Amino acid sequence: MTTKRQQHNCISVAAKADGAVKHGRTLSAVMAASAVVLMCGVGGSQALAAGTVKVGILAPISGNFAALGQEGVTGMKMYLDQIHSMAGDTKIEIIIEDTQGKPDVGVTKARKLVERDGVQVLTGIVSSGVALAVNALSHQQKVPIVFSIDAGADELTMPGEFANPYAVRTSQSGRTPGAVAADWAYKKGWRKIAAIASDYAGGVNSVHGFTQNFCRLGGKVVQAQFPPLGTPDYGPYLTNLDRSVDAVVAFTPGAGGLRLGRSYADMGLKGKIPLVDIYGQITYDPNLKQLGQAAIGMYSSLHYSSMIDTDINKKFVAAFKKETGDMPSDNGPDGWVGMHAITDAIAAVHGDMSDPLKFVAALKAVHFDSPKGEISLDSLGQVVQSMYIREVEKTPEGPANVPIATYTHIDQYWPFTQKEFESFKYGYKDLKGDLTDCAKVLAKK
Repeated sequence: MTTKRQQHNCISVAAKADGAVKHGRTLSAVMAASAVVLMCGVGGSQALAAGTVKVGILAPISGNFAALGQEGVTGMKMYLDQIHSMAGDTKIEIIIEDTQGKPDVGVTKARKLVERDGVQVLTGIVSSGVALAVNALSHQQKVPIVFSIDAGADELTMPGEFANPYAVRTSQSGRTPGAVAADWAYKKGWRKIAAIASDYAGGVNSVHGFTQNFCRLGGKVVQAQFPPLGTPDYGPYLTNLDRSVDAVVAFTPGAGGLRLGRSYADMGLKGKIPLVDIYGQITYDPNLKQLGQAAIGMYSSLHYSSMIDTDINKKFVAAFKKETGDMPSDNGPDGWVGMHAITDAIAAVHGDMSDPLKFVAALKAVHFDSPKGEISLDSLGQVVQSMYIREVEKTPEGPANVPIATYTHIDQYWPFTQKEFESFKYGYKDLKGDLTDCAKVLAKK
């Protein structure tokens, strides 16, 4: 039997698609048949205790991205422990669901969290495919979502068909680590670059971010190879590598990063041609012990390093090591930052989640220090944060990614303004086969 409060909190969720969302095969299972679900507190889904907000965490606890998802969830829990799961006078309750890194599973789990569990905020997500899929559901059902573990697809926080007034992102975007790496590489005196990137949207996007800025500065990507995602042997691509280049930039996520790092050393390229690892996929912290000496001297670009020399990061690293026994990569602090932003916004609206757009406005107004550095959001809901160029060095605890250059206040369009960025004729989806053509990369509408 429902109380008057529960009856008042009953919601009618109309899962009617408001237009087909198209983003390749990964989103083929995004839109389910239209349905209306009426819930009146059954199973406790809407029977929230006064002063409680439910947060639904979507993360790949199993599957190819499991390590990333698990670390992100650890970071979220660490922040909640730090504030005793209280945002002002409001208690925070979390429910975790495993997306397995699959868009269709992600949508099913998100729908369950919203319609059955009654969560008022969604967060987490590693895969851009899952992010784009759940983004559509968030928009349809007017449920705020904070992309807080990875989910780097640029489109999520840029004007266009995927723009969602209920979404913000506190992790990163796909293009900025590459854009920053290009600036640093050009200042180092490099002018000819070869690229190796996994053949999917994330790989092309990241290398395009590098190429666009490198071309703008006067450099050139003279060779671009795109091995299939999950390539078991990078030997043929390294054999084919143009030996005249000043450096190689790479983006090979998951197990591919470890394989490429080993092959690069085994084939005698380490020490001869510098390697810049966009997003730190090769130099991912758990890989460093396995790579050992092979990793020393590798460069990478990312929005975090466990070696950032600030009090807040040192405390985070110590707590993370105590919790897990390992050093954090970027996913742990990303999760920490995402939960910080969510709880700050809940406190700002005094726990009143009845107006989703008011809550999103509070999210966009957050500003705080973090293990990653200073955090704020732009008007489109994208995080503005620092980026780091890192070099793997020997430390008393083994190889570590030591920051050697810092770029502060990097927004999603850097080094361009939004207007300048939107004036380019071609986006990364158009340029996979033409990244060696700076004229086309920089062509304007």
